[in-house]
Amino acid sequence: MSEAAPAVAATDGDRGFLATLADVFIAPGDAFRAIAARPRFVAPLLLAVGIGLAFSAVWVTKADAVEFMKTQMEESGAINQFQPYQRERVIEAQAKFFPVLAWVGPLVFAPLGYAALAVVLLFAYRFFYAAEATFAQSLAVVAWSVAAFGLVLNPLILIVMALTGRWSVDPQSVLHASAAALLDKGTASRALYAVAGSLDLFSFWLIALLSMGYGAVIRKPAATAAWPIVALWAVYVAGKGALAAIH
Repeated sequence: MSEAAPAVAATDGDRGFLATLADVFIAPGDAFRAIAARPRFVAPLLLAVGIGLAFSAVWVTKADAVEFMKTQMEESGAINQFQPYQRERVIEAQAKFFPVLAWVGPLVFAPLGYAALAVVLLFAYRFFYAAEATFAQSLAVVAWSVAAFGLVLNPLILIVMALTGRWSVDPQSVLHASAAALLDKGTASRALYAVAGSLDLFSFWLIALLSMGYGAVIRKPAATAAWPIVALWAVYVAGKGALAAIH
């Protein structure tokens, strides 16, 4: 019996990339146990980056950079920092950086963000749970989770943009799957609208994936492993609301 357990773990850890990806969707518990047993993060990380780059490749060719930057500056209140005669010139100057940001975001900032998230959560589980987790396990859970997340979310956003013809808007506002859909953007406070926009089904799904992943790593139920993830997400949402209130 003692020799059978390692054999099963080794078999689970040898699953192929496509089989593991499919299981993240249909049997995440099994998938993350295999990932925890043999943490490979390069392929899912490349997939996550590729999905982001593919999204940018389509979005950049369809969006009007000037219109997008104008809308973003108006909604954030940043445009009010300039005199009326300066605003058009400022918007046009900002629009020149739109393609650069659209490519640099998924290529540079996203991978750095995934690595930072893996480090923060690894510290949380080691400190609060005394878990013997490794950075490879932590990054593998993050990479597989965000890859599955992007594989669903990004195509849906592009489909909705294509159907509505609204390409020059914030992609995060396209899918009305959050509590913000219940508010009137024109009358609700910016802070409340920002917080409500973060209470969406896709974020909850990502939290669930991460919780199951780290649960497999630390050998605890997903509900037990969820606390550091939920706490970090709550800090992010609160910060988002605070920034919106300031502007």
